[in-house]
Amino acid sequence: MQLADVLPDGWRLRVQVAFTGASLTLTTLGRADLLKTKLFALCDRGTDLADCVAMAPRTAELEEAEPWLSEQDANPMWPDHVRATLDDLRGRLGHGV
Repeated sequence: MQLADVLPDGWRLRVQVAFTGASLTLTTLGRADLLKTKLFALCDRGTDLADCVAMAPRTAELEEAEPWLSEQDANPMWPDHVRATLDDLRGRLGHGV
């Protein structure tokens, strides 16, 4: 399995140019897809909290990401863990949870 196989569907259509030079163009994931990868790292490994806070996702962005995140692990407790992690993040962001 490759990284491209687990990224959200259609991610290639949403990449954004980060830099264009004379001989090189660098692209990055679009905001929604990058946020999902950061949220997955937060849920899976407990890393990337600072990045998730710095991205300051809106409530709607977290709600949009949750179904994808909940499907990323077969553990039956995973969806509850995702919800708890996102609730903690919402609290840190002052989203009134």
